[in-house]
Amino acid sequence: MANNKILVIDDERLINKFLASRLEREAWDVDTAIDGIEAMNKITRNKYDLILTDLIMPNVAGLELVIYIKNSKLNADVPIIVISSLTSDNVILDVLSIGVEEYISKPFSMNVVIAKIKQILGKKSVA
Repeated sequence: MANNKILVIDDERLINKFLASRLEREAWDVDTAIDGIEAMNKITRNKYDLILTDLIMPNVAGLELVIYIKNSKLNADVPIIVISSLTSDNVILDVLSIGVEEYISKPFSMNVVIAKIKQILGKKSVA
């Protein structure tokens, strides 16, 4: 079976690079995008097993991006994990209500992110 393909979307290049390199160490195939427009292009062209995204980004807001993913041909059913510094209940409830699988607040624990990804991908491979 091929490695799971994960898209990491975060405009903070350091966080983007950190997440990507750490996920690659788990033997996952990682693709990255630094803003919503780049992410939309990749989502249109590639099928992913999981998408990790920030909410605060230039060009396309995270909520719009999540809606775009949920309406995309290739990735509508792909689990999404949001990692964001937004901690308002309203924001968290909004993204969960439109189908985000998990919400992780920044600053985040990489071990928690890895555990959540494994949990979600594990459920997906059983389904």
